[in-house]
Amino acid sequence: MSPRFPSATWSGPSWARVSLVFALVLLIHLWALYVLSRGLSAIDPKDATQTTLSVSLLAPPPVAVAAVEAPRPRPRPRAPNAPTMATSPAPAPAEVAPAVEAPAEVPKIQVEEPPTAPVVDPGVLPPGVQALPTKGRIVYRTSYTRLLGITALTYVDWSIDPEKATYQLWLRTVDPNGLLDLRSSGTLKPFGIAPDNYVEKIEIANRELRADFDWKSNAVRFVGRGAGDPASFGEGTQDPLSLQFHLPLLAQAYPWRFSPGSEVTFAVARRNVENYSFVVEGFEAVRIDGTDVMTLKIDRKRGPQANRRVEIWMAPEFQWLPVRLRFTDSNEEVWDSTLAQLPSEAPPPDRIVQEPVKP
Repeated sequence: MSPRFPSATWSGPSWARVSLVFALVLLIHLWALYVLSRGLSAIDPKDATQTTLSVSLLAPPPVAVAAVEAPRPRPRPRAPNAPTMATSPAPAPAEVAPAVEAPAEVPKIQVEEPPTAPVVDPGVLPPGVQALPTKGRIVYRTSYTRLLGITALTYVDWSIDPEKATYQLWLRTVDPNGLLDLRSSGTLKPFGIAPDNYVEKIEIANRELRADFDWKSNAVRFVGRGAGDPASFGEGTQDPLSLQFHLPLLAQAYPWRFSPGSEVTFAVARRNVENYSFVVEGFEAVRIDGTDVMTLKIDRKRGPQANRRVEIWMAPEFQWLPVRLRFTDSNEEVWDSTLAQLPSEAPPPDRIVQEPVKP
């Protein structure tokens, strides 16, 4: 039989001990709370420590500089062991100058002069071509014997690229449209214009001709009604449109060759290669828009070796510009074109302004 412990042994003393321990623990907690509350109440919201930390965290740099320049307020009492914030002296004007003057560097880039364009070797281009505008237009009033009573406007646009030594020409009539359309393109060489391609369209005659020049082999190929076989050609060969600009270049470079009575000869390729020999006849006045302009007339007369007559009047005062051209074919049909207005005047009708400049 297991022994029993008497219950009276634990009843009195155990309750007394529990009560005593509970009372001590309660007193300890009360004392701790009292100490903590005294410590918290000692903190003053207006303490300089709090103000200093607020400035150091929130104020941007410009405010800090302005605070230095403003009158300093009277210092308030500082709590013991409060951290201090050293105030740096205001930066000198030279230190902030880069931030203010930075935009001034932009104009230096904007006003820089563009790089100089490459200088073209004068020996590559024909004489006088650099004095011409790179793009331009001249306008003629044209009559045609197969359209009696009708005067058409003929536009001639040119485009020159001196750096690439190339050119493009486009002649066409309007009012009525499609009456005549000539195009010539190629290169510029020391002797003058060197055509690569020539295209001629005459809708009224349902005719189209083409001549393609190969300057490496000096051979030209013809396409179209009545076109001849491929033929060789020499330096200075022109097409019917390029010759209108080749002659003024020759007259500017070699004016002594255009004295009355002299001859100017070069080859022209259209259906085949023909020699065009112009005789310088002399000076004549051509009336342009009510003004007489002195011109030099050159004439390629018809003959056994010339089935087309070509008459050109060039004005020395306008860089030898052809102010009148007259073509007479083997059927005695005549194209006659006279400059519509002087180069220094405004374009004649609005139609000329609206027409796009090509090529």
